[in-house]
Amino acid sequence: MTTAMFPQIPALIDHAVQHFQKGDHPKAAELLGKVLDAQPRNFDALHILGVIRALQGNRAEAIELFQKALSVNKRNNFLHFNLAKALSESDRDAEALVHHRKATQLAPNHAEAWLNFGKSLANLHRHEDAIDAYNKALAINPLFAEAWNNKGTALKQLNREADALASCDEALKINPALAEAHNSKGLILAGMDQPEAALACYDRATELKPDYTDAYNSKGITLAGLGQFQAALACYDRAIELRADYAEAYTNKGLTLADLGHDDAAMTCYQQAIARQPEYIDVHWNQSLLLLKNGHYADGWFKFEYRWQVKEFNSKRVETKKPLWRGQPSNQPLLLWAEQGVGDQILYASILPEIAAFPQKKYVALDKRLIPLFARSMPGFEFVDLVHVSDALDFAEHLPIGSLPRYFRKSRESFDAAHYPFLIADPARSVALREKTHHTGKLTCGISWSSNRKDIGSHKSISLEQMLLPLASDQLSFVNLQYGDTTVERNDLQARHGIVVQNVDEMDNFNDIDGLAALVQACDVVITTSNTTAHLAGALGKATLLLLPLGRSRLWYWEEQEGKNPWYPSIKMFTQAKPGQWQQPLELIRAHLENISWN
Repeated sequence: MTTAMFPQIPALIDHAVQHFQKGDHPKAAELLGKVLDAQPRNFDALHILGVIRALQGNRAEAIELFQKALSVNKRNNFLHFNLAKALSESDRDAEALVHHRKATQLAPNHAEAWLNFGKSLANLHRHEDAIDAYNKALAINPLFAEAWNNKGTALKQLNREADALASCDEALKINPALAEAHNSKGLILAGMDQPEAALACYDRATELKPDYTDAYNSKGITLAGLGQFQAALACYDRAIELRADYAEAYTNKGLTLADLGHDDAAMTCYQQAIARQPEYIDVHWNQSLLLLKNGHYADGWFKFEYRWQVKEFNSKRVETKKPLWRGQPSNQPLLLWAEQGVGDQILYASILPEIAAFPQKKYVALDKRLIPLFARSMPGFEFVDLVHVSDALDFAEHLPIGSLPRYFRKSRESFDAAHYPFLIADPARSVALREKTHHTGKLTCGISWSSNRKDIGSHKSISLEQMLLPLASDQLSFVNLQYGDTTVERNDLQARHGIVVQNVDEMDNFNDIDGLAALVQACDVVITTSNTTAHLAGALGKATLLLLPLGRSRLWYWEEQEGKNPWYPSIKMFTQAKPGQWQQPLELIRAHLENISWN
């Protein structure tokens, strides 16, 4: 049917456009509906009605209309632009890419099309490619403040904070009233450990845009990081008040409630977030950690598999098409491969002795620094360097080591099957180190005080001076178990306070983990923060006094069952009563040490 058969259609479309331009979207949609009743494949009516539905928040219908229009005309750059935008706003960025690409091919000088292309690439964590897209937008329009802002956000994701800050400042130079750039700058400053400056940026963003939910959410995150939990909750509540479907704010509120020990309320927030955005990966991941912390293992391990989709999770999968192992004995060679850091590898390896008797050949790929220690401790396995693992190894099934608990730690009772301790230090080396470090009449205390984990390491760490001033006595002898160069800290402590921390100079506590295990074994007791040393001491069965932070920096596996940690029964935990304050747990450790016999 042609327009000649329906002479009124051009007039209907013109009238619809006029109503659309006046903001009367319902009337425009009514007129376009009449056009489509007569001509279901009218390109203009499909396209404009799609735009209206997108503006009304009905993106599913908008996408359907755009796709119908696309079947009529595939060469309209604005159609590809609008379809890509609607897909991206529906969290379908992978599908949006083809239309972003087509929009920029058909109209290479459309700066906003390049901007939106970059946004989808950034959402897919392709930040280098996103920056290229933003640069193309800026080449067309160097005064495009939003492109400068988004480029800054992408640079931040690549840990190029100085460049990110400069990009946001350029956006604000062009448009000082761009609330989004103030929020982005705040997030960058927070990542550079400048929380007060960050908070000022968020406040400026909400002054400019009082309903700016992202800025309230960002402010809440920064306040929570400062331990100002009630103020953080108020920010999340404000964001949720303004936007009832804001899943990220519900998630962050849940994290903060968990920091305060309100686990039931935190779980409710996570459930509210999932109800509003079922595919929001981060909330499922956070929910898994809370479930595991509270001993709900079956559900917790199921959701723990979401870790592979969380952008902050930096472990890499072994590249193979071979099937996953399901936790059963078989005659097929098996590869278990490590993920996460050395401490986590030790934690999950606690399950290995339970499968030692399984008939299949068993490869375990680990950080190579662990191999000498593990080869001595678990002769039923062949340990290989994780870096060199490939399909050339003759395995038929495989499983990441962090998925082992899904089959072997389904309940609290399942820990009864654990073999403990499960690591064995070099006995001859331990004896030699004992002779070197032990002082008659004194308790030999191995100490470790710092974590280099980027996201939460500072919250888990304590200075050497802060740790030992409350603990030092004539009856204790301290031995350095901390990895890294600690010379300045130890010398400064001795010069200022006369407290000596003995260092075994020939020992490399970072690279020689087998040697570190022998040194741990040579001590009477270990005092440590939450780091690799804690896992190593626990796996060796060494009496260990563990300093833990309050809040989310206390990792989920440092839970208690009947006064003990189920993963490492020899560890006794001492947790902050207030965030950032170590005095109380240190006093409790001192009292505990005074009750230990060193005769």
